[in-house]
Amino acid sequence: MKNRTYYTQRIDACKIEHAKAKRSYQLIGTFRLIAFLIAFLSLYFFWGSSLSFIGFGIFFITFLILVNLSANAKYQRDKWKKLIEINEEEINVLNGDWLHFEEGNEFKNAQHAYALDMDLFGKKSIYQLFNRTVSRKGSNLLAHQLMYGTENQALANEAIETFSNEQDWCQEFLSEGLVFDKAELDRSFEKITTIESPETKEAIFMRYAIPLFSIAATVLVSMNVISGTVFSFYITFALGLIGKNFSKVNVITTQVTSYASQVKMQQRQLELYQKLKLNPGLLSQSQEALFKDELNLLQSLKELEKIQNRMDFRMNLLVGTILNFYLAWDYHVIHQWNQWKSKNQRNLSQWEEQLAQLEVWISGAVYRFNFPETCYAKFSEQDAIKITELGHPFVQSQKRVSNDVEMNEENHFLIITGPNMAGKSTYLRSLGLAFICANAGFPILAKNCEIPQMSLYSSMRTTDDLTVESSYFHAELTRLRFIMDAIERGEKVFIILDEILKGTNSKDKEIGSAKFLEKLKSLHAKGVIATHDLSLCNLASNNVAYKNWYFDSTIENNELSFDYKIRNGVCQNMNASFLLKKMKLVD
Repeated sequence: MKNRTYYTQRIDACKIEHAKAKRSYQLIGTFRLIAFLIAFLSLYFFWGSSLSFIGFGIFFITFLILVNLSANAKYQRDKWKKLIEINEEEINVLNGDWLHFEEGNEFKNAQHAYALDMDLFGKKSIYQLFNRTVSRKGSNLLAHQLMYGTENQALANEAIETFSNEQDWCQEFLSEGLVFDKAELDRSFEKITTIESPETKEAIFMRYAIPLFSIAATVLVSMNVISGTVFSFYITFALGLIGKNFSKVNVITTQVTSYASQVKMQQRQLELYQKLKLNPGLLSQSQEALFKDELNLLQSLKELEKIQNRMDFRMNLLVGTILNFYLAWDYHVIHQWNQWKSKNQRNLSQWEEQLAQLEVWISGAVYRFNFPETCYAKFSEQDAIKITELGHPFVQSQKRVSNDVEMNEENHFLIITGPNMAGKSTYLRSLGLAFICANAGFPILAKNCEIPQMSLYSSMRTTDDLTVESSYFHAELTRLRFIMDAIERGEKVFIILDEILKGTNSKDKEIGSAKFLEKLKSLHAKGVIATHDLSLCNLASNNVAYKNWYFDSTIENNELSFDYKIRNGVCQNMNASFLLKKMKLVD
């Protein structure tokens, strides 16, 4: 298989690069230690000679350079390791195991239109299968689009298809975030603009006065115009003024530099996106818009990184003292931060959303690559549905049985009957997932898919709630009322129902279910219902608004078997009695 072969070969290639990066990191670390030792040994052995200061200076500068190279080598080593893990995880997905990804339990909502019924969140969920995001903003946006769709399905389709053919690039993009601690990326980057850093009139004066007087005093003392004592008094006075502001600046710089990981990640991701060559289309226009203005995210992040580096310089006590004495460094760096914040705070939320959207599209692209048998929805201008070879990704390809869905404009409801375990619920969830993916711009596990643009609503897993003294039947009625409210608000909806009105007696259920479907039809709703109540099938006898389809089972040699294929008509074979006997629950 193309995807499995790709992941295997990619692991082999990444392991070679990881080994190289690991050796490079170890080698630089060794040289760094040697440079540090030689720097201080030169002071010890040549003390009193100019060679001691020259040797110390040369090897200490070398040490600092190697520290920087070591940090980069560590980043490369960790990145290759993450790339290996990415490919190993995708092989697990192909084997039917995606439990190592985030479950999205925080997004669970029993009041949502379909999230609970469609296994959208939680263990072994749709979200867990799709999610490849690395930032909190990205995972939130993925959840939102799975629950409510996206505004531009055509752009999402194009982006996902493009990225699915650029798997190396996708992995590079994601690995930039994975090399950092997940906790560091869980905050919204937009919150950086809430860091308060007020500037007083005194600060504006100090920004220029301190450098002027400090440089002048140094020149004068070197020319013996003023004494060393006077110069010492000035140093104490100047550093005292700076010290008044020191603790406040410490708080601000600590907060701003705490976002360094996000700044580096987003900068590297944007550079990767900027270099990606795209064919003319919606995606290339979106890419162009992100970088065309002088005031764009990449440029702003580079400016912020410089400010964060300047803030880091002052954290070294010796370096910070010298910088503050001659350049009023603290006053300048806070001024630069305030300017950056003022210029960018209005755009940060939008920029962060665009980066999160890339993560969502990459999630879709990985899903498309793992499931090449998918397609993209074509939205029908009419209320017709035609899906061929529809399947569910939870069922592995070698066991998956695909089915068709076909409803013309006149058809309002498919009434599906069949015995237990024959495939009704899987069929309903496959159809539900088709609508979810279509509205989110994600690929659909089918050969072809043409559907109207409708909101999905479902009632499949209603439960009683003892905390509010709600019976099962009342809970189900509440759910059906929730669906009816959406229709009466004017929403165009597709409804999936599984054995409604289970909480009442058979006659009530028969009459109530039929009347409810008639009500939905009168409101021009469309949907599918699975039921064991064969009387509902009578609705299709003389009304084209209803169609009867069924799943079947076969009992042969005292064994029950299913082919999981849907057929036109009404099921005549039920298996409850057989299963009760098989499990020795009845004689």
